[in-house]
Amino acid sequence: MNDHKTRLIDGVFSPEQARNITLRLLTDKINYHSIEKVSNEERFGKDHHNSEKRIKELTEEKVELIKWLSGTSPSAHIKISCTIHMTISE
Repeated sequence: MNDHKTRLIDGVFSPEQARNITLRLLTDKINYHSIEKVSNEERFGKDHHNSEKRIKELTEEKVELIKWLSGTSPSAHIKISCTIHMTISE
């Protein structure tokens, strides 16, 4: 089997719950890239994996998400579907 899918998020949430879930995921991903960046700089003298670029992109996504969620009614229902699809490439 060369691929795998994991259903990470699948449900309906309040705006506050959606904010907490998605911002936590984005923050964790930003933290991952921050650690990778420091590790690459210490080991190789530079960021080989472009973590700095990804941190910038994710931070911008975070700002846009906060803006979007701020415009929703507190009584709104937000459906979130997030599946991670992994494929082995050799």
